[in-house]
Amino acid sequence: MVSDPVAQLMRKAGALIARRPYTRGELQARLAGQGDQQQVVSVLDRLEQLNLLNDADYAYNFAGRRMRQEGWGPEKVRASLLHRQISDHIADAAIERVRLEIGETGALESYLDRYSRARPLPGDPRGVSKLVLSLRRRGFARETIREVLRRRIPAITWEDFETGE
Repeated sequence: MVSDPVAQLMRKAGALIARRPYTRGELQARLAGQGDQQQVVSVLDRLEQLNLLNDADYAYNFAGRRMRQEGWGPEKVRASLLHRQISDHIADAAIERVRLEIGETGALESYLDRYSRARPLPGDPRGVSKLVLSLRRRGFARETIREVLRRRIPAITWEDFETGE
């Protein structure tokens, strides 16, 4: 029984997106070996028409979850979205939308609230330095880290950290 290759691709794509959301680029890579490029593009276009594939929604949901619940900073979220083949402007728009909703420092404030429940904020310059490095790896900008930590860490400790004493 010979079946339409586009229908087979559509079934395969449907099975994949039923399990978890995909970006257009991820799904295209998964379907690449299943049919020729034109057929794959046709299936992806149809999925977008049906709103089963939407990079903007994917990026917004991804950014929102990572920034609100997992304590990721905008830089790490952006890098992860680009890795998932989301375009620059869609990634930036999603991150900006989440930032407007939670505030410029909201993700970092939320993360530090959870962090400080498990262990106290550092009381010495070395501990502050380790925390700053950890926050940079989480994708927060230096200025945002400074702004938030200045309010949360005792002034004398912060001064010692900044002067290197």
